[in-house]
Amino acid sequence: MIKKYWQILKRFFSLFRRYGFSVAFWSVAFPFHHLFGFLKPYLGAKKHRAIFRYLLEHYYGVINSFATRDTEAEFESVIGPNSTIWVCWWDGDDAMPPLVKACYDSILRHAGRHPVQLISKYNFRDFIYIPEYILEKVDAKIMTVTHFSNIVRANLLYEYGGIWMDVTIWVTQNISLENLPFYTLKAPAKSASVTLARFAGLSNPSAQISANTNPQTSRWSGFLLAGTKHSIVFEYMREILYAYWKNHDDQIDYVLYDYTIALGYEYIPMMKKLIDSVPCSGMEKIVMERNLNGAFCEEQFSKYRATPFHKLTWKKKFATHTKDNRLTIYGYLLEQKDK
Repeated sequence: MIKKYWQILKRFFSLFRRYGFSVAFWSVAFPFHHLFGFLKPYLGAKKHRAIFRYLLEHYYGVINSFATRDTEAEFESVIGPNSTIWVCWWDGDDAMPPLVKACYDSILRHAGRHPVQLISKYNFRDFIYIPEYILEKVDAKIMTVTHFSNIVRANLLYEYGGIWMDVTIWVTQNISLENLPFYTLKAPAKSASVTLARFAGLSNPSAQISANTNPQTSRWSGFLLAGTKHSIVFEYMREILYAYWKNHDDQIDYVLYDYTIALGYEYIPMMKKLIDSVPCSGMEKIVMERNLNGAFCEEQFSKYRATPFHKLTWKKKFATHTKDNRLTIYGYLLEQKDK
């Protein structure tokens, strides 16, 4: 027990040195919601606001340089029917786990006229320039590949436009986003707590919390973004991530990417306008993932087909058959590979 408390203190002082008292205190306090569940909304809100304030204070210059830009032309260019679909698996397609490979194949099947370009550690330099200080942190494992991919996607979309899709998205329909200036997966959210910022797509929640309300729509998805070349959204995302990693050797929070989008949504009018223009999906983002171990039923699965994009994960264990030997949804997805 003493060792556990010592680790908590060490984490607090480590965060305090880097981010100040407020971020350190609420980041350390938040995990205690596991002991006192009723405190989760309160602790989550405090942590979220502390991180939001820190990032706003330190990167206001970057944010404001985009907030004051005249960008009405953003709505004049649209995603083309031949724009590239960008996907990434760092070690290449031969290293994809079965579910990832199945998702990748679903993207290829439904790409239509869109060329699909797989980005990996072997070829990313062929498409984009990344500052050396970023690459050094990746090589030193200071920055994880997952977080590096956030910088990669911002650069690719800024330089070329097109569609970024995490390779763990299962696609059920032909991909058709043309004639839109910007797209992200916006979906209903039964739980849009500030503690779930990654999936909730929250902006600054302070007003919502004080009004005792939560948004019922997940406004954006970092794993699915599309737009035109030189869009303000992707330029901003690239520049604020560059600025952050120039000053830091770690992430203030795992969902830093969503915090930076939230800052843009809150303080860059054109970015908010583009995100708000996106139509809302009829189904939650990860509803299929939650049911992968369930028995496959064509009637039930047809409901999933009504929504084109479903975010899955390869980091959990799923069974191909139920205990009574019926094919699961996970098993069905694997069977679709290469069809």
